[in-house]
Amino acid sequence: MNLMGSLALAYLAGAGLTSNTAVVGRGLFRAVRRAVGGEFKEAGVDAVAALTAPALMSYASIASLVVEVVEGAGDLVRPVLEEADSVRAVRGAA
Repeated sequence: MNLMGSLALAYLAGAGLTSNTAVVGRGLFRAVRRAVGGEFKEAGVDAVAALTAPALMSYASIASLVVEVVEGAGDLVRPVLEEADSVRAVRGAA
């Protein structure tokens, strides 16, 4: 079981590394192409964007995961809170 988990984790890490390398490489290639064309300011912007893209993609992924977890927790807790409110209303009426 641990071996399968380790292999799955290694596969996911390798896939993430490959994706990030492709994104950075494409952005840096675009920056070099602009620099060769004389567009130095745009080349600098492309280079910085290429280097920050993996961090921003990771941030977006983590943010969506957190939102999904919070929504799931809300779905689990909502019935309990509604029941507690109804019990409180019954006790307050008595």
